[in-house]
Amino acid sequence: MLRAVKTTIHAGLTRRDAPAAIRLETRLLPRDRLGALALRLGIGRDRAVVSPGLYYTGNPGPESPVLVTANYRLTVDALRRELGRVCAWVLVIDTGGINVWCAAGKGSFNARGVVSYVSRSDLDRLAPSAPLVLPQLSASGVDAHALAGDTGRRVVFGPVYARDLPRFLESGLRKDESMRAVRFTAGERLALVPVELMHSGLLYLAALLLSALVALPSGPGFLSRAALTAAYLEGSLLVAIAGFPLLLPILPGRLFSVRGVVLHGVWSAAFFAITKQDIDAQGIALHGIAGLAPFAVPLFLLSGGVTSYLALNFTGSSTFTSQRGVEREVKKSVPIMIGSVAAGLLASAVLVIRNLLLAGGIR
Repeated sequence: MLRAVKTTIHAGLTRRDAPAAIRLETRLLPRDRLGALALRLGIGRDRAVVSPGLYYTGNPGPESPVLVTANYRLTVDALRRELGRVCAWVLVIDTGGINVWCAAGKGSFNARGVVSYVSRSDLDRLAPSAPLVLPQLSASGVDAHALAGDTGRRVVFGPVYARDLPRFLESGLRKDESMRAVRFTAGERLALVPVELMHSGLLYLAALLLSALVALPSGPGFLSRAALTAAYLEGSLLVAIAGFPLLLPILPGRLFSVRGVVLHGVWSAAFFAITKQDIDAQGIALHGIAGLAPFAVPLFLLSGGVTSYLALNFTGSSTFTSQRGVEREVKKSVPIMIGSVAAGLLASAVLVIRNLLLAGGIR
């Protein structure tokens, strides 16, 4: 948790001249780390905000840089833990509790917002000519030229990673190539998996319910049919949520939704190849009554549409997508996804009704 303590005497000012700046603790406490873990699991996400305003670390003066950031708690934590030996002003702007990259893409981290918080803070008195250092990942949403003109300050885009800030500041606000590189490693991608797993709880429940319906009528083989169907549907979700971010760089295609379909196709081919004998045996033993083989295509269409959507949803977490590109992909892909899911549900419903009628002796 951030410890907010208003300063009384700071930067050579008297108590009467005390600025409205808040000391930013740079050491993360165990409760901070537990809070971060909870956020990684999607717990308390709607409360993961830091109050916007002017903060400071160390003992900054009039020429000390102003580090601008978003008010998402994990973003502020990532920044402050790197500033233990740094004297700087930290301007936290209101992005609705959204991180820098997403806020810039959605337009809530922009030049107008930065200007607003510069003007309403005490910066013009405390550090009238200090440069504004913005995160590099905010560049897609901030017009640096307009920001410099409106504030009269030098505007610099800092390094991608907060861990490079001390070295960046020591070098006179100069970046080398390593500070510019966006890596988005497998570890960084997989860090997003836990929260997606938590947010997909209803999909897992829906998959279990559909598995039970597909396995009807009850009786001999019901549990095995339900288990086999559930394995496919639940596996499809897991592949989309965990496998997609892990394999993203090697999946073919430009559109995320298409990459999702490719991954789902590979998963489905492997699953049906492994379980083909079991599916055939079920169909032969039951003379087609609730045999799983007829459901292969409907289930593929249904789970494929959902998998493609989950893959498309990952564009909001990736560092190599653009807002306009995502908007175009959504317009093209979502109608196809909806059609695929609808076709899969309709075909599955028809097959379930047929199996129930056959089980009741109605032909």
